[in-house]
Amino acid sequence: MSVALVTGAAGGLGAAIAARLAQEQPVLLTDVDAGRLAEVAGKLAADGARVAHAVCDVADRASVRAAFDAAEAELGEVDALANVAGVGMFVPFTELTEQQWDRTFAVNTRGTFLTSQELFLRRAGRPGAIVNIASIGARLGLEVLADYGPSKAAVIELTHVLSRVGAPTGLRANTVMPGLIWTDMWRTTSEWLLANDPAHAGSTPETIFQGFVESMVPMGRPQTPEDLGEMVAFLLSERAANVTGQTIAVDGGTVLT
Repeated sequence: MSVALVTGAAGGLGAAIAARLAQEQPVLLTDVDAGRLAEVAGKLAADGARVAHAVCDVADRASVRAAFDAAEAELGEVDALANVAGVGMFVPFTELTEQQWDRTFAVNTRGTFLTSQELFLRRAGRPGAIVNIASIGARLGLEVLADYGPSKAAVIELTHVLSRVGAPTGLRANTVMPGLIWTDMWRTTSEWLLANDPAHAGSTPETIFQGFVESMVPMGRPQTPEDLGEMVAFLLSERAANVTGQTIAVDGGTVLT
């Protein structure tokens, strides 16, 4: 049975994707937040899923290798990878620091590279699949996402490379671009806007987020982690056996690809 590894699985989008995948296959959950990671894994195990978990900093090669070792020791060889771990927050371009730029690319881009390369090195020609989580921010050119958007655009191009390199031996790679999802990242962003943008005076983080949904999403509702979980599960499965190198937006029509 296929074994999946999910990064950023301690909460929000990553936890939902791990839960959806665990309905069909064993899953190793990874994250830097050990406490929340153990809690998510424990709940899935209590529901009968076959899961394990390992603390992993995706920006560190040794940590990535250790996570794959843990998966192989507890569940079996990994042949499905969901790169969900990511960081990002609204910051005006002129206030963006080198430290934030470097950290964003370290997690979002280098982390995706390291985990994907590790899968390639271990699979020994076995078929497999990768889904990399990007963002509609990769296509919008937003001034307040000058680090986040480019880091996710790089993920899309990296996925193109992975699909070319993997195709001869049956490894597929695709990108999913989430739209507006109420996660910890959006809560932090909304709190920052509340504190720094006078236009949002008197609002709450929730109403700020809803305002973005109303102005940006043609279908009129935010996306949910479960929406993304279904797409990732499809792309990692044999149901998508002839789909590779694609970027698929799950965003209610915000970005028309």
